[in-house]
Amino acid sequence: MEKLNQAKLRFFTNISHEFRTPLTLIIGQMEMLLQVRSFNPNVYNKILGVYKSCLQLRELITELLDFRKQEQGHMTIKVCEHNMVHFIYEHYLLFLEYAAQRQITFNFEKSSNNISVWFDAKQMQKAINNLISNAFKYTKAGGTISIAVRKRNQEVLIEITDNGSGIAEKDIDKIFNRFYQADIDSPSHTGTGIGLALTKGIIELHHGNIDVSSELGEGTTFRIHLMTGKEHFTNDQICTNSNTSCSNEVTNLNLVYQQPLEQEKENIDNESIPKEGKYKILIVEDNDSLREMLVNIFKSLYTVITAVNGKEGLEKTCSEMPHIVISDIIMPEMSGTELCLAIKQNFDTCHIPVVLLTAKTTIEHNLEGLKMGADDYIAKPFNINILLSRCNNLVNNRIMLQEKFSKQPQINTLILTNNILDKKFMDKVTEIIENEIDNVNFSVDQLVAQMGIARTKLFTKLKAITGQTPSDLIMTIRLKRAAYLLKNNPELNISEISDRTGFSFPKYFSKCFKKKYHVTPQAYRKEEIQI
Repeated sequence: MEKLNQAKLRFFTNISHEFRTPLTLIIGQMEMLLQVRSFNPNVYNKILGVYKSCLQLRELITELLDFRKQEQGHMTIKVCEHNMVHFIYEHYLLFLEYAAQRQITFNFEKSSNNISVWFDAKQMQKAINNLISNAFKYTKAGGTISIAVRKRNQEVLIEITDNGSGIAEKDIDKIFNRFYQADIDSPSHTGTGIGLALTKGIIELHHGNIDVSSELGEGTTFRIHLMTGKEHFTNDQICTNSNTSCSNEVTNLNLVYQQPLEQEKENIDNESIPKEGKYKILIVEDNDSLREMLVNIFKSLYTVITAVNGKEGLEKTCSEMPHIVISDIIMPEMSGTELCLAIKQNFDTCHIPVVLLTAKTTIEHNLEGLKMGADDYIAKPFNINILLSRCNNLVNNRIMLQEKFSKQPQINTLILTNNILDKKFMDKVTEIIENEIDNVNFSVDQLVAQMGIARTKLFTKLKAITGQTPSDLIMTIRLKRAAYLLKNNPELNISEISDRTGFSFPKYFSKCFKKKYHVTPQAYRKEEIQI
């Protein structure tokens, strides 16, 4: 029986992964349509209805994958304090219109307006949705469903009651078993037999319990018991910032899909924001429709290059040198993880951020991608605003670090490198320049000769890592050393510092220093200005 259950679970999990790619396309296109806002209200509401149904379908698929995580012991929670009354009422409102369509009386009861409970909203949402959906599944037209939230001593009680078909006494003790489905005569009775098992697992992760009372033909009541306070949770389970992983995932339909980039304008210089065609993105995806949708998402901000498999993606990474790569994982000829590993192990390309895009969401697959050096890992179906924002962040973060390195004298090259190949390369470049720092005649040609690589390759690599040409980098390192001497060696005058950092004339040194840091060497030393 256990082997049969595992076979079922593997089948459901694998088929769910296959569903995610076309579902990503549907949700992505719906989001883009909703952002156009050129429809009349009636058409817009119909599209919005389709979109909401797609999100519900995504949740059902996620339920299967979450159950697999639970079975393997990988499901975790992050709890923070919420008003349980508001939380349950929001779910009540989601089903209110559906109840009217089904001609079912739908009631909501509460003992007070504010009942504070610590829980993981995203996980608890799945549990509540499962129980409400079950109530509708087994209640016929003209029936009644009630949701009640009450505080009783040191616990909170959530009851979901219906007067539907009920559950036979022989099935009561088995309904929380995985894949078990009671023999109930209901026209809407469909399912996989994992919903209640997943719900029970989520409640128990919260150190609560769930029970059921039912009578065949009379109705059913499910009761969730949760403890108040947070003492029963570990420190790892408690979320300190309610705006991060504890909060519900919100799809903001008021944002156009370029908006995440606009939000970053306050934090970086205008020159640092990707402009149309200024930066290149490589999209590696074997599904034609999904690849086309990704192109449409990014083409307004990037020069878009595409590849249909990992092998072609690697070739184009080496020839085009994009600023970021987005790749699916499951592809012919070379997988996304193999592509990522090849990019990160190649000296010429290891600095390029790689985002892996996949339908596989288990922790093991996330770890596999991250071990290969991936900079981010995004699961299908994805929200296009989140995808765009994360990719822009990776590009913009490098730009900001390059600006910080260039404009702040105390910052060294360590902030620019995130892999061992780049670190070794920059350490060697810096060492050579610093060894020759008092040499007025030290040039790019000498740097090329001592590095032992082609001039073009040196230029390309330094530009990609630092945002500077070799001659600019030599000047930057000279000025950083000068700034250090100004602060730490008060016995040296400006002329001596100029000589020690390879400048021909003190006047030229002062001019370069002021241009770089917007302050004269004398003022920098005297006033201890923090740049």
